[in-house]
Amino acid sequence: FGSSLATAPLCSILRAGMAPAEPTTGQPMLPGDGSGGSGSSETCGLQSMMKPLLEHAIRESLKELARNATQENHSGYVPGSLSSAPSIENLVRDVAGRVLEEAGPGLVEAMSSAEALGGASPASRAACEGLQGTPPVEPQPLLLDLSSTPWSMWREVMEDSPRASVPPSPGNVALAEAWPSPPKLAAGLQESLDSDSSYGEAEDSHLARKIPRSQISPLGGFCDQPIVVHEGLTMDSRGAQHLRMQWQARPKTVLIVAKPGDRVANATVQDMVAWLSSQGIVVVLEAKLLANLPQLRRSSQRGIRTFSKADELEKHIDLVITIGGDGTLTWAVSLFRGALPPVLSFAAGSLGFLTPHPLGTWVRTLTRLLDLHRARRPLPLVCRMRLTVTIVRRGDGSTEHKRCQVQCLNEVLVHRGQSGSLAKLNVGVDGEQVTLVQGDGLILATPTGSTAYSLAAGGSMVHPSVPAILLTPVSPHSLSFRPAVLPDSAVVTVGVPLTARCGAALSIDGKDICNLHLGDSVEVSMSQHPVPTVCKNTASMDWFTSVDEGLQWNRREEQK
Repeated sequence: FGSSLATAPLCSILRAGMAPAEPTTGQPMLPGDGSGGSGSSETCGLQSMMKPLLEHAIRESLKELARNATQENHSGYVPGSLSSAPSIENLVRDVAGRVLEEAGPGLVEAMSSAEALGGASPASRAACEGLQGTPPVEPQPLLLDLSSTPWSMWREVMEDSPRASVPPSPGNVALAEAWPSPPKLAAGLQESLDSDSSYGEAEDSHLARKIPRSQISPLGGFCDQPIVVHEGLTMDSRGAQHLRMQWQARPKTVLIVAKPGDRVANATVQDMVAWLSSQGIVVVLEAKLLANLPQLRRSSQRGIRTFSKADELEKHIDLVITIGGDGTLTWAVSLFRGALPPVLSFAAGSLGFLTPHPLGTWVRTLTRLLDLHRARRPLPLVCRMRLTVTIVRRGDGSTEHKRCQVQCLNEVLVHRGQSGSLAKLNVGVDGEQVTLVQGDGLILATPTGSTAYSLAAGGSMVHPSVPAILLTPVSPHSLSFRPAVLPDSAVVTVGVPLTARCGAALSIDGKDICNLHLGDSVEVSMSQHPVPTVCKNTASMDWFTSVDEGLQWNRREEQK
């Protein structure tokens, strides 16, 4: 079937279904190729949009061919005989027409829009622009009409703490003001939300048992009021624990990032978009995700948006929702240039150290987070430390040192790359040379990344609220080189000495970044932009639960 189907002009058939029939010669043309065949950078975006549609059409054609072959065999059809069996040409044409009908009349407009063009990968767009010899088109912001909702953050002091005598802040009285009433829901949806109210009450009583009633004190220097966060969180220190947060008004804009190619995640995204839209919330999706879910474009729902690289998301997004695993959260964090809004992660991956919320309870979780029952309960929060990685290129005397910065959530890895020789790395802390690493490499990890590569290399597990930088060697050629824990104020420099036999390679959060040549170095320090993630219970309970379930930590039969 595959060899026969390959001869069918499927692309021409799809084109014929969307436009008046035209004679086609030579190679089949995709929509948007143009009559002259000159092409443009827009072709890559159209190809990216058409790929899922073509795959679906080919898949349906193969199924139809197999179904016809089975029916013919049961009816006594002899291959090669003259009968009324449908030809491959007619079968493919019928399937293409059916697929186009399912895609809807807005397919051509969607593919020709700027949002569809943004769905193409940057690499493919750059390749097309390079082939055509035209300069790249600067993306335009798409979310300028949206603004983020401020939210407050403070620290709870336990009853037995010496600071518990601090009187409650008068600024918290303003937090109890009612939000504007949400839009009225359908009867069925309202009943389902009311049935979930017992879940929220049980969860809050569970928190009350685990966390004693306490005085509320501001974060940091114990000022008169909690800090109010505008356009993402920026902190000079991560020493605060038992954090709580609360929006000052109902969130207006939510960014949803889902695990690509996952059927369950895509189905949940569609349900979640419909639910959030019913609450009057604007939902922002990645262009590629929106292109893979054309039914969202055809639906009557309003308020579904996408964004471009020119948008400063921290100025427009109130909440980030991730559906997937730890990698999905890491990708979502990388979409922001600096500060981030609160992040809510639903588990749809493998281990899920960073995704404490079960996917099956997303309605209950969002009901409580959006405070649909108007309980005005603060949300538990953990600020996950990030690292700022500065790459410094060695100058040649006539040129200055070149520098560029990257944000890191898990770990920075400087390793020997493809070389078979030992990596030789100079390590300095706060401007002082401390050691020379000779081995496969060196890991600088955050507390969040302590349960990843650093743990596999022999490093310790560190609670995400501990302000520290982990220094873990990878296969050191020394029995005495043990992992170390540095304060979050440390500035660590890892450089390739001129006496090394080879250069090194730099990887950040599992992604290869660049090669380091002799004389190049990497400076690693604490970032001022942590990742504020919403907890399911508390920071400690979520962390120990993930370690227990993901690593079977300290699993042993009890002694009798």
